[in-house]
Amino acid sequence: MKDLAIFGAGGFGREVALLIDQINQEKREWNFIGFFDDEADAKGGLPIIGTSRALKDIKTPLHLAVAVAAPLVRRSIVGKLRGGELAFPVLCHPRANTGARTNTLGKGTIITEACILTTGISIGEFVIVNLATTIGHDARIGDFCSIMPGTNISGNVRIGHDSLVGTGAKILQNLTLGERCRVGAGAVVIRDVKDGQTVVGVPAKPI
Repeated sequence: MKDLAIFGAGGFGREVALLIDQINQEKREWNFIGFFDDEADAKGGLPIIGTSRALKDIKTPLHLAVAVAAPLVRRSIVGKLRGGELAFPVLCHPRANTGARTNTLGKGTIITEACILTTGISIGEFVIVNLATTIGHDARIGDFCSIMPGTNISGNVRIGHDSLVGTGAKILQNLTLGERCRVGAGAVVIRDVKDGQTVVGVPAKPI
């Protein structure tokens, strides 16, 4: 078994710890050693064993899942931690359909339970695809995106890096969302979204 820690001891970090346990029920793969977090106080009795500074000084191989939902915060953390003895595995729930033979998943990506990825999909590095999300054929999702639970992304959609798609949002086919976009929860996106734009509503409109 390979040693694995989680950076981020918040709600999503605890969900990733559960994900690791569920992976191990199918195949004993990970030895979960605890959480790293830059908050000084332990949260809910979780085993917080160090900070990002401690991670930079690690001299033995360690796999790390970065479980921070905010895309730009996650990018900043990874930027501090790259190099050395850290590795960033792809973590996929055993009951997620990842279409492994036809899709590509970048390092550090986390795919949670009941997600469905069809075919010809490319997902960048350090992407979060949260519970019960569907992603259609030939979609392209950039690095450090966060796709929240229950999202439906149709075929041939392009999403630029550092974007966040809110819970229950729907993105219609053949659309392009730029970099650092925000799509509100429950929004229905029917037209392209520009870089840095936030859209909300049905149909989704910029705010």
